Amino acid sequence: MATVAYERSGEIPVIRDVDVAVCGGGPGGIGAAVMAARAGVKTLLIERFGLLGGMASVGEVHPFMPNHHDKTCLDKPVYLEWTRAAQRYLPDDIKAEIPESDEAFSNKARSINREGIALGAEDLCLEAGVDLLYHHTLVDVIVENRLIQYLVLHSKSGFVAVKANIFVDCSGDADLAARAGCDFELGDEQGNCQPMTTCFKLSHVTTKGMEDWHGPWRKTVQKLYEEAKASGELSCPRDTILMFDYYDQDIVHFNTTRVCGKNGTDGPALSEAEIEGRKQIREYISWLRSKVPGFENARLHSMATHIGVRETRRVKGLAYLTREDFVQRSKFEDAIARCNYPIDIHSPTGGATELVHMPRSEFYEIPYGCIVPKDIDNLTVGGRPISVD
Repeated sequence: MATVAYERSGEIPVIRDVDVAVCGGGPGGIGAAVMAARAGVKTLLIERFGLLGGMASVGEVHPFMPNHHDKTCLDKPVYLEWTRAAQRYLPDDIKAEIPESDEAFSNKARSINREGIALGAEDLCLEAGVDLLYHHTLVDVIVENRLIQYLVLHSKSGFVAVKANIFVDCSGDADLAARAGCDFELGDEQGNCQPMTTCFKLSHVTTKGMEDWHGPWRKTVQKLYEEAKASGELSCPRDTILMFDYYDQDIVHFNTTRVCGKNGTDGPALSEAEIEGRKQIREYISWLRSKVPGFENARLHSMATHIGVRETRRVKGLAYLTREDFVQRSKFEDAIARCNYPIDIHSPTGGATELVHMPRSEFYEIPYGCIVPKDIDNLTVGGRPISVD
């Protein structure tokens, strides 16, 4: 690869000086920023897009998955407040179907309306006193003696800096931690990451007879899907077609494209993944309209703005959670979270998805050390890049 010498000299403006700076406005960043602001500290939330929600908004992901001990939600307090804030923007007839005491357990309570999710997240942040900074992308980190001093961001204004006492990396890909020099793992033992998915929704689907989503209709669609893969009509390497119902009966959500062999922290590879994901969407639309009953008049209702990235970096922390901790239902004195959700690994080479469940009456815990990088003293990590295998 050819190279070119480039050095940016001179000073850049410091546009914020805060107690806590959170990088990334997805679920992890929303929780971190809201709780920090409620604790009374000056908090900044930095987001590269123009709205909050992360994959729940720009990624078109639906629905939220259950993480419940029996029927009590383990994701508290911000997640439940966020879903309820988002539900304010639903029409009354849909809101009436969601019990107030539901704890986001039913399908309707866990459904994601991307616009409502973005508005609800912004409501929570503004009500808590979080300073929001949209359209700013992290490009560098200035570190001295194991302490982050500044984040270097880029926006329409050019390069700017943010100073803080404490930083929280909720970028999804551990961009902040990696740029600060933290050690990390990437993918599996061979460096292969779980596949990416571009989610989409189709409207004007005839849903009569589809009420039982796990009954004969779904088996028919799966059989047709396998035939389309065998004939070459569909190039998606996934073994099953993954669909979800939605608030509106004529809309079907698809979390089923599968882009393998791409590294989400590699710019050109991420661009290629976007193109491949949309190529598969085109194939799905054509096949569904021509071969699958009920989809004859289907229209593309919406599509992810950013492909869904399941796995990239995982920062090495003061603690390290393993598969064995899941199996043993490990508990810790410094636990900060409880989890019941299954092991859910999408094959890096396509094909099947490994699912290992535990009973609703059980859970394992995540220790505090999993969110504290071992290399930097004023940084914590939220979301999927925490210290786990």
